[in-house]
Amino acid sequence: MGGTNRFYIFLLLLLYACVQGAKRELMVVWSSQPSVFLFPARYAVDYSSSPDLDHLSQADLAIVQPVLSVAEIQSLEHKGTKVFAYITIGEIEQDDSALSQLPSACILGQNPYWGSYYVDPRCTEWQSLVMERARALRSMGYSGLFLDTVDTAEIFPQTRQGFVELICRLRQEVGGYLIQNRGFVVLEGTAECVDAVMYEDLSARYDFEVGQYVYLEQDADFLAPYRGRLALLALDYAPPDRPALAWKACQRARSLGFVGYVAYNVNLSEGGIFCDEVPAPPSYRATPQGVLRGSQPIPLYGLNWFGLETLDRAPHGLWTGRTVPDFLAQIKDLGFTALRLPISPQVLTTGYTTASWAQNPGMYPADAYAGFLYFLDQARQAGLYILLDFHTYDPSRIGGGLPGRPFGDGYTKENWLADLRRMAEIALSFPNVIGIDLCNEPYALTWTEWKALAREGAEAVLMANPFILVAVEGVGNASDNGGWPAFWGENLTEAYNDPLLREYFVFLPVVFGGKGNNSPGLSDITPSLLGHVLYLPHTYGPSVYRQDYFNDPNFPRNLPPIWEVHFGRMAGKFPLGIGEFGGRYEGDDKTWQDAFVDYLLAKGIRIFFYWALNPNSGDTGGLLLDDWRTVHEGKWQLLRRLMSQAGP
Repeated sequence: MGGTNRFYIFLLLLLYACVQGAKRELMVVWSSQPSVFLFPARYAVDYSSSPDLDHLSQADLAIVQPVLSVAEIQSLEHKGTKVFAYITIGEIEQDDSALSQLPSACILGQNPYWGSYYVDPRCTEWQSLVMERARALRSMGYSGLFLDTVDTAEIFPQTRQGFVELICRLRQEVGGYLIQNRGFVVLEGTAECVDAVMYEDLSARYDFEVGQYVYLEQDADFLAPYRGRLALLALDYAPPDRPALAWKACQRARSLGFVGYVAYNVNLSEGGIFCDEVPAPPSYRATPQGVLRGSQPIPLYGLNWFGLETLDRAPHGLWTGRTVPDFLAQIKDLGFTALRLPISPQVLTTGYTTASWAQNPGMYPADAYAGFLYFLDQARQAGLYILLDFHTYDPSRIGGGLPGRPFGDGYTKENWLADLRRMAEIALSFPNVIGIDLCNEPYALTWTEWKALAREGAEAVLMANPFILVAVEGVGNASDNGGWPAFWGENLTEAYNDPLLREYFVFLPVVFGGKGNNSPGLSDITPSLLGHVLYLPHTYGPSVYRQDYFNDPNFPRNLPPIWEVHFGRMAGKFPLGIGEFGGRYEGDDKTWQDAFVDYLLAKGIRIFFYWALNPNSGDTGGLLLDDWRTVHEGKWQLLRRLMSQAGP
């Protein structure tokens, strides 16, 4: 009898375990050993009316609008893809027929970006509608539900417990797997009722305020307690023509333990790419022979267009009624390929306004940051490369009062490095941005001081964006100038023997896919800087300042030896261009500019940024005359000589 009793007790325990197991299968609650697919290697999202089934079948987990047929769901499931149906539990669309059935007390407000309405999850009518729709989706064969708009709880704190109860009720009464999108303020209460959490906009997002796709890292440390307990999914946004943005977002997702996916548009209706398939985009490379993108040489025949670095915080000339696209089209038609764009930190964040003459609805934004991104995007569409110039930390000091250093007056080195990183991150969204000029005319520093700071700045930029260049200008007369006074930013005399990178020639085989055998000093070079440093000195003629050597009887024949010492001897050994030169192009200044262009041609210097497009540059005038439309014919013909060179 004792053995029989033990047998029946065993059967009862086994039956109890089976019943509990069946309940757990129905409820699909989290366990210490969840199903493998809850930690997918890949997932995909497609909200289009005709999802790409081939693409979805390559994922372990697919999230779709509930538009698939039963046969399509079964086909995907048969191929190993668990299919999740989208369902909103915190908002209702404007065109949803059920909106009119909800009491007004259920509606909390309207989403300013999407036009949908926030709904109170405590509302009985809303709960019934959500449960009814959830059951219908599960009956079609969807493996689970993707719970969207949970972040309504972040906007309306009074709804938080209501969301916890609704989500856990879905688990208990509807079953299937649940993925919660954001709504992190309720995750502590919902974690036992969901299988995964999605972090939408982890790093790359569409910014509705500025109308652009941007890189902006969101904190994820608070999710550490859920790693290994819940699947962590990251959803970022980057159009297919912004490969650096996608690459950076995926790298960060992976480093934080997320399974990443990048959607090509904010509506999730134009496809996307698995993070493990996102390639590194072609990098801009600086060589002594010129600049490459990948293996493709690119000509950099540029102009400076100032205004964004001033207290106006907008490109000058818009007061004429001309638009940015109109100016850019003219620049492109004249044969220029690039712009150097001076800026200040005030255009790197929201909160600063543009000048009243620039605030033209539909033509240029009133917010300076939005305007800056708008300009970059218009240049991208026009096919023009952009070099971002950190011109000054204080726009009120534009002109003769420029500080001659990258920081000071309460603006710290840490501020400068952070702003350089921000500029580099902005460049991720705009593949036409070739690089960042670290500091305009650091004339107050010695070369030794500037070299050390430039290395820090370059590393900050390239850690944030390894695909662009850093431009390093010369100093002023605080260092050896060979006996000839230099213009601000011109003096690279000491850089020739003490460059930022010791040996440039060892980089050349790397550009073309090999590795140099004779690499003296290579181990002392920070790898991320190799091929990314471009020297861009500035120099001017008599219309800016009349140096004594402009009065020499041999002028302008006396100038090449001076240029040679200040920067010219670096040509052919180091990547070298000219960041600024220009003038009135009258009298001695015309003689100077003609001689300088002759010198550049003779030296094979193929990169230049002429100062400036603007006619309101007091000591140089511009390529455009005072009407901001007519081209200065003499200057244009001069620059055409440089643009007619054969490429690298």
